[in-house]
Amino acid sequence: MKIILDFETSGLNPYHDDIIEIGMKDIESGKIFTCLIQPKSNELISEKITEITGITNKLLKKQGILWQEAYISMNKWLLKIQNKSEKREIIIISHNGESFDFIFFKRILSDLRKLNIKTISLNKIKYIDTLLLSKRLLPRREYYNQASLCRYFNIEIIGAHRSMNDVICLEKIWNYLVENLDNKLNKRYSIKNDIYKIIDY
Repeated sequence: MKIILDFETSGLNPYHDDIIEIGMKDIESGKIFTCLIQPKSNELISEKITEITGITNKLLKKQGILWQEAYISMNKWLLKIQNKSEKREIIIISHNGESFDFIFFKRILSDLRKLNIKTISLNKIKYIDTLLLSKRLLPRREYYNQASLCRYFNIEIIGAHRSMNDVICLEKIWNYLVENLDNKLNKRYSIKNDIYKIIDY
């Protein structure tokens, strides 16, 4: 099962900053998971983060849930998705995942295990970073951030830097990248149906 993932966070340090919003979508079923999270550190988010995301401390206080509740709910959602997978594997797709989202994601699983909560086994999770994939497929571009790729593929950006909005845009980018790879390899069948060839690529 392929999951598009995006986090909004209190800063750019994936080892120390807080997750303040989760957005996830299962490409196959279209099912989504999203929530606002009160910062685990109990620190207020900065004016700069509010300017980027539109998320305010007041909004997090009013609509955000405690990190334990958010992580447990996300984990339950993922386990349900995994149970429907033939190979019982989850493939997480994020933009700049290797340097950011995947690190936050692994922190969530670590925090859950510290609470003695069963999570998806690490060997049942594969990762695809669309930033790295786009650099491989679209060489010599100056910019590879998500907004730049949206403009390149003529994808309308609505409400950037809110998790589900970014997930929706990234799914469209993903489809274009897979189509690009299909054309590049010139195969008789769609590589979209063989995700492991994309991972190997």
